[in-house]
Amino acid sequence: MYDSSKPANGTSLVSADIRENFRALKEDDIVEGVAALGIVEGMLAASAVTQAKLKTSSGSVSQVDVGSSLLTLPGGEYGFYPRHAQADGLNRVTNGTAGLFHSGAGNRAAACYVYLSMAGTAGGAGQTITSYQRYVTSSGEVFWIFILRDKITKDIKAMYQAPDHPCFGNGGKPLVVQHPFGSYDPETQEIIVINPTEKEVTEMKGRCEKGEDEPDKDLLEIITEEYDIDENSSPKWPTKEVTVGLPKDRDWKRDPDDTKVTPIKKVIPQPKGVLVKKLRRK
Repeated sequence: MYDSSKPANGTSLVSADIRENFRALKEDDIVEGVAALGIVEGMLAASAVTQAKLKTSSGSVSQVDVGSSLLTLPGGEYGFYPRHAQADGLNRVTNGTAGLFHSGAGNRAAACYVYLSMAGTAGGAGQTITSYQRYVTSSGEVFWIFILRDKITKDIKAMYQAPDHPCFGNGGKPLVVQHPFGSYDPETQEIIVINPTEKEVTEMKGRCEKGEDEPDKDLLEIITEEYDIDENSSPKWPTKEVTVGLPKDRDWKRDPDDTKVTPIKKVIPQPKGVLVKKLRRK
C-alpha cells in the first residue's frame, strides 16, 4: 500500500522507496503507474550520484631514467598523501628522490605537483621513480595515459596514468592544466595521449599482479616493459564530457551518504601539438 511517509523520510530520498511507492500507486489505481514508474526510473538513472557512490581511484606518475620532472598528481586536492617507489629493472633500489611541490606566487596553476628526480648513469636497467596517489572521485568516463618523450630519440622521459584527466582536482580547468608535465619543453619534447578502452585497461592491470614471491607492478611499468606506442595509429581525441571536479559549495565529505553530489563535467579540448596514439604489445 501507498505510504505517505515515503519517499521523503524527513532528510533524504531513498530510491527503493520511490520505486515501491509508485508500484503501490499503480495497484491502488491512484496514478497510471506504468508511465509514472517509467518517469521515475529515468529520473533515477539520470540523477546525480550520492555521497555513498563516491569511490576511490588511483593513478601514478613516473620519471623514467636519469633526469627530473615536475608532475601533476592524479586527483589533486581530492587525493590522499602519495606513496613513492624507486627501483631499476632488477627491482633494486636506485638513487632517486621525490618531494611534493607547493604552488607559489606566480605559479600559473594551483595544482598539486610532485618533483621526481633520478640520479646516476643514463641508460640504466629500467630505472624509474614513481609516485602513486589514491583519490576520491565519481568518474572514470575516459582513461588517460600521458607520455612525455624526446622529439628526436623518442626516449620516454615521464608518464601519467589515471581514470581522470590531470585537471581533475587540480583546478578543474582543462585549458589551464592541459597535461601533467610541469617541466615540458615543446622545443625538444612531445606529448603522447593514449585513451585505452575499459577492456584494454583491465588486461593491462591484470599483468600488474604478480606471484607471492615478487612485488606487483604499477600500470606504467607494464606499459614501459610490455607495450610500444603504435606510431602508425591515429585515433580520435575523446569528445565526451568527463568529470573535472566535485562541487565546492558545501563540505561534501561530511554530508550524509544519500546526499546528492553533482560532478562538474566538461569536454577536454585537445592541446595544440599533443599527439593521440594507441598502444600495441611488444
